[in-house]
Amino acid sequence: MLERIREGSQGVIAKTILGLVILTFALAGVGSYLSSPTDVAVAVVNGEEIAQTEFEQALQRDRARMQQQFGEMYETIAADPAYNSRFRAEVLERLIDETLQQQFVGKLGIRVGDDQVRDTIRSLSEFQVDGTFNNDRYIALLRQMGYQSADFREMVREDMAASQFRAGVFASEFYLPSEIQQIRQLEQQSRDISYFVVKAENFADQVTISEQMIQDYYQMQLQRFETEPKVAAEYVELTAAAIAEDIEITDQQIQTYYEANKARFSSAEQRQVAHIMLESEGTDETVAAEAAALLSQLQQGADFAELARTHSADTFSAENGGVLESLEPGQMDPDFEQAAFALTEAGQLTGVVQSEYGYHIIKLVSLTPGQQQSLAEVRDGIVERLKQEQATEQFYQLQTRMAEVAFEVPDNLEETAAVLGARVHSTPLFSKEDATEPLAYPAVLNKLFDQQFVNDGLNSDPIEIANQHLLVVRVKEFQPARTLPLEEVTEQITRSLKTEQQARLAQEQVAALLAEQTDIASLAEQAGVSLQTAPATPRFGGSLDPEIRSKAFKLPRPVAGKPSVDSVTLASGDVAVVAVSAVQNVEVTAVPAEEELDSMAQRQAEQSYLALVAALKANAKISRNLRAATPEQN
Repeated sequence: MLERIREGSQGVIAKTILGLVILTFALAGVGSYLSSPTDVAVAVVNGEEIAQTEFEQALQRDRARMQQQFGEMYETIAADPAYNSRFRAEVLERLIDETLQQQFVGKLGIRVGDDQVRDTIRSLSEFQVDGTFNNDRYIALLRQMGYQSADFREMVREDMAASQFRAGVFASEFYLPSEIQQIRQLEQQSRDISYFVVKAENFADQVTISEQMIQDYYQMQLQRFETEPKVAAEYVELTAAAIAEDIEITDQQIQTYYEANKARFSSAEQRQVAHIMLESEGTDETVAAEAAALLSQLQQGADFAELARTHSADTFSAENGGVLESLEPGQMDPDFEQAAFALTEAGQLTGVVQSEYGYHIIKLVSLTPGQQQSLAEVRDGIVERLKQEQATEQFYQLQTRMAEVAFEVPDNLEETAAVLGARVHSTPLFSKEDATEPLAYPAVLNKLFDQQFVNDGLNSDPIEIANQHLLVVRVKEFQPARTLPLEEVTEQITRSLKTEQQARLAQEQVAALLAEQTDIASLAEQAGVSLQTAPATPRFGGSLDPEIRSKAFKLPRPVAGKPSVDSVTLASGDVAVVAVSAVQNVEVTAVPAEEELDSMAQRQAEQSYLALVAALKANAKISRNLRAATPEQN
């Protein structure tokens, strides 16, 4: 048989097939090399690419910063796909802004020398050990961050150049005292205002809504009638706080805990001393005699602080009259401590005490004895602590059982609730926007509105929404997103059309009145409404309708005694005719403080900088590839 196979393999057909197989494998191998993944650009800014690796590095840095800022809550926030999408888009836009700034800095010719870059890197605390630049640490951290040394230097160079540019923008802004005085004058200005309101509802009888108008409105505003998907959910909740409420703590448990933790309920003795130190190496009779002479002076009433300032070798404490910080065991030389702790009354002196640093005279400045809190004083705290400890232990035991039963009996929550001694909570239909506690967490909503989870109809795994706070959820009913039919929204559309038509008719009447160029009192009379007056109305505050007040302060000053008049459509659809007959200014003479001038200049600089970046962006040629910036879509 083997011989027959060998003979067959020597034929033309067999050789042809074998050649095709070899060629296929060869092409497949070459194709795998040719199709190796490349670093796709997530954006191109004026011809300069922002690579996906650069984007991912920036994304990781920002995520790490957010995790540090929000702690455990960040996991809940990051579970929301909408948040992740916005976050990635914001990181991409920031990289685009930075690229635009770097390009602009290059056009300005701002350069940073190698020496400046080197000195800056060496000064960074991240690369120092004991206050000195450490090259090994520098290299290790660069590898950890995924940077080559040359790339990192260039990044620092670019950041320094951009910082110089920003500093130039901020340093060039200033504010004059007269400008702030003018702002204050405008803020404190008041105006004499008169107005009347033409009610939109007065035109209700003149409005006719046809079927065609309703249909047209429905088609043009179709997106307004699209509903969000909704779910009705069931859930079981487990919290350590709820467990703690049912725990009873006995007197014996309280007493036992108190006895075992007495040190926790006591305060240490607070002892402060002062000293005069005469320095010596080992035993020195001359120095000892000098110390004894100082002690004699103190015993005769000499001022301790004055002698410490003039004679003590401990210059730091001498400036403070020899007073040291609060003394605790183990801080000082054993002989010094033994003598200091033997003092029992404020003002008491030791004899001459020899330590390895020299000779001391020690004075007790103050002594606060340690205090032991009684059981009655700390009872409530002990009860709370014991409840928390027991509740935490029970919580983690129940958490395991909760997960097991929710998985073993996946088609209902009654068994899971029975294990916890809890009840099954049920909700009516709600959308993501209408969700309430405890379901209004991204991790929970993402699970409830996940189509696969909805289709499965099973219990979820326990979902942690806070520390020691878990939910198991299931979907009871699901209502997919849909467009409401015309029949369901006809009444709503009719109301909207009536409101629009009434407002339009009110605007037309006001426009016709203003065309007559008569005084506002005559216009109010023609409109059949009463004229309202609001003399000396301030720019901010007051009882006048905010929309009317805002319009009045936008009107020009009256000229030659002729009021400024205009109209404004209110949020209700009513139209107000507003007139300003006089403007009252307040003289501002107070000179603003330097701090206020600096603050205003800082705000102006920030606005100028943002305006500059916006202008660069508006004039740039930018293409974005958000699919490349989203791994799920690669």
